[in-house]
Amino acid sequence: MANRIFVSYNFNDREISRSIKSFTQAHGGPVRGNFFFVENDVSAYGDMAINKEIKEVMSSCDSAFFVIGNNNHNSPWINREVDLAMSKGLKIVISRFPNTNGGIPSQLRSIPHTEVQWTPSNIANELNK
Repeated sequence: MANRIFVSYNFNDREISRSIKSFTQAHGGPVRGNFFFVENDVSAYGDMAINKEIKEVMSSCDSAFFVIGNNNHNSPWINREVDLAMSKGLKIVISRFPNTNGGIPSQLRSIPHTEVQWTPSNIANELNK
């Protein structure tokens, strides 16, 4: 059965984040499953709209992959995504973009998770478990 993986990322990092599947496949670490992303920036419509958008995308997922870069350590979205992922009992995996030094968001530091290096095989191996 294929995994359904919610990807948490900062909109400023969307090009790299959206290439995760091809990145892992091209370099020998195919992920058995599909990636799902929040595509619409609804932040102008308030907290309820943000929560609704995240819930809709995350609703059918069984794991959450949090991409850490320089832009998301203080994002209010990531805190909502962590809370929702925890409430759904999703497996949580985090990985940091190469050459970035942004901190891991506090919500992620305080919950059970697995951190992997940004390599195709490490990402695929963990998400395929």
